[in-house]
Amino acid sequence: MHWRRLMGFDVQTIAEKRAALNGVSLFFGALIGANLGMTTNLPLRDYALIIAVVCTIVLYLYLAPVARRRFSAVATLLALVGSLYLLLIHGIGETVFEGIRPPPHIFITICFWVASILIVELRPVEKETEASP
Repeated sequence: MHWRRLMGFDVQTIAEKRAALNGVSLFFGALIGANLGMTTNLPLRDYALIIAVVCTIVLYLYLAPVARRRFSAVATLLALVGSLYLLLIHGIGETVFEGIRPPPHIFITICFWVASILIVELRPVEKETEASP
């Protein structure tokens, strides 16, 4: 058995890839919404900061796999995720917020979302043949 199949990186069709990306995005979008819904006790400035960073991460999460300048988009995505880490987990983040710092759940959720997208994107796509529907 080939290592790709053992690791879940076997060949996928374009339809399977699209379905996987849609499913992952639907699930993690809902989870991010639930996480953000639990932050209503934040001062408005702190909430706006978290929303801005998460929104930009989601934008680059969708952009990076298809961008013409893919390396730049991936680097920006990683920098944004790193910024979220600094805000929500590292000690530096404690000085940024007016109120209590939000819990790190949003960061963990974003990391799992990025990893899930990476797994789908790294799986090879089956080359279409004339016999394919």
